[in-house]
Amino acid sequence: MNVPPLVFAAEIVLLLTLAAGAAAAWLGLSGNAMESLRRNLRVHLRPQVRAQHDIAFSLGLSLRAWVALRVVAGLTGFTAGSITGLWTVTLAGTLLGVFGLPWLLAGRAAKRRLRMERALATLALAVRNLMQQSNLALDRALREAARSPTPELSYVLSPLAGDVPVSEALVEVARRARSPLGDLLVTAMLVARTHNPLALVRVTDEVVLPLMEQAVEVQEENHATVAQQRTAALAIGVILGILFFSVMRVPSLYAYYSTPGGQLVLLAVMAMYLGLVWLLGRMARPIEWVEWDITAVRREAEALIA
Repeated sequence: MNVPPLVFAAEIVLLLTLAAGAAAAWLGLSGNAMESLRRNLRVHLRPQVRAQHDIAFSLGLSLRAWVALRVVAGLTGFTAGSITGLWTVTLAGTLLGVFGLPWLLAGRAAKRRLRMERALATLALAVRNLMQQSNLALDRALREAARSPTPELSYVLSPLAGDVPVSEALVEVARRARSPLGDLLVTAMLVARTHNPLALVRVTDEVVLPLMEQAVEVQEENHATVAQQRTAALAIGVILGILFFSVMRVPSLYAYYSTPGGQLVLLAVMAMYLGLVWLLGRMARPIEWVEWDITAVRREAEALIA
């Protein structure tokens, strides 16, 4: 593959700059500075790691398996792009494999999360029935409901099935669910444990269940709209890909796109397609939720009866 001299020079400058920066960091930073750098990296990387963990959980994968899958997708994109012999396509294929995979699997992840949130509504009803019809205490009803969970909640409810204190298990349930409906349900349980557990039956009927059912319906409608937009964007991308590889089979066009001007044209087309995908995503964005501090809720609720 013939690389333009300007691009080759830019790559050398970039590598030298990175090497110089790494050497300066290795030789010049003191122990305190290195510790501060590590702490800042942890602060900035923690939200990203949690976001990847959420995606992996929604897909039924471990974080390690999800990262490995993204690496494999990136290598596949690199291999497919390198066949063309164009560095822009190779780079775009690699980035598409790494960063496009979450977008491609977002629909499947949303479906699995919706099933889990429907199961949370069923769990609230089951706990309510155990308390009202079987006259079980709240803690006992939670333990019984967690012993035979649905497949969607087997991982989420496993802390309640063990010997961990119920309040600690509920906090862990909320952490694993990472859902606004999960936070709502766990908060209601924590407050009921420290106030009047029997009132939870009425609160479940009048507040919790109607709110959870309505929230699931809204998310289902939103998911259907986003799925249609994602399908349209994917279809456009497939058509562009087929046209591109057809064009690459023409020697004169391949020679043009190998030039710096042709590379700029390819970058412009890629930017326009990504802009189209971004605009489609802005038309109906998924509902974002605010994470509750369930540990603080538990601490404050228990402080009231201490």
